[in-house]
Amino acid sequence: MFKGLMILASVVLAGIGVWLDSLKVIEQSSLFIAFHFASLVGVVLAVVWMWSKLQSTLLRIVLAAAALIIWRVAYFPIMVWAGWVATLGDWLTLQVNAIPSIIYPTFLVMMALLHGMAIVAGGMAVYRKNIILLPFLGLAFVIASLVSFTSDEDLTWYPDGSYSINQTLPKPKQPVANVYFSAMETQHYNIAEQVLVFASGVMYSAIPRTPWSVVVKGTLEQAFRDQPKASSAERAREHYLAFRMAQSLRCCKEQALVTAQAPVSSQ
Repeated sequence: MFKGLMILASVVLAGIGVWLDSLKVIEQSSLFIAFHFASLVGVVLAVVWMWSKLQSTLLRIVLAAAALIIWRVAYFPIMVWAGWVATLGDWLTLQVNAIPSIIYPTFLVMMALLHGMAIVAGGMAVYRKNIILLPFLGLAFVIASLVSFTSDEDLTWYPDGSYSINQTLPKPKQPVANVYFSAMETQHYNIAEQVLVFASGVMYSAIPRTPWSVVVKGTLEQAFRDQPKASSAERAREHYLAFRMAQSLRCCKEQALVTAQAPVSSQ
């Protein structure tokens, strides 16, 4: 029964992803709904899987509450990680050259999978009192919390309020250089901002070059140059704008391929 639910969820999410990939322009509300649906599918599947393993009503209530807390804390970091995995999948399709570029099927399935894994891993480690996993999971939770809460603007129960964004799409920019690490030496960041900026710098260097990722990477880099200090909520909005900008240029495949192949500094 549960395997059937997982397969059905994967097919539905992949189908939504194919639809998003087919759009020349993605509306903010469509991307917002797709990301939230994918993340909540992962949360629900994880809770369903663990529900039958807990006989106590109190434990089940704790499970549901903990799942929502993990969803809140992990939403933005998982959005970034799922996007990174999507770039890896896209890069692989470019190597094969016989498969169309794929972004959002991978993106949405990974969002659900990572949310589900976070809840199941944390829940089972606590339930079984696994002293080996608990310290690592505790550290991951702390890091995710720091990434998700860098300013007072982020102190909300809801992980993402970007259903609509009034900002116009930024102009596409080529990535130039990794400015995140150098910013840590010149800006006065609090500890949460330092963790977010450091993680951004690590991720910047790990992104493979594809037509889609080049636009996302360059757009986020320019946004950071323009505003080196910003809340996690603002960084999430910048990601939405970058994703939508990259989508608007995917139809220009030949030009995008030239952009992706152009040399660029990664310092």
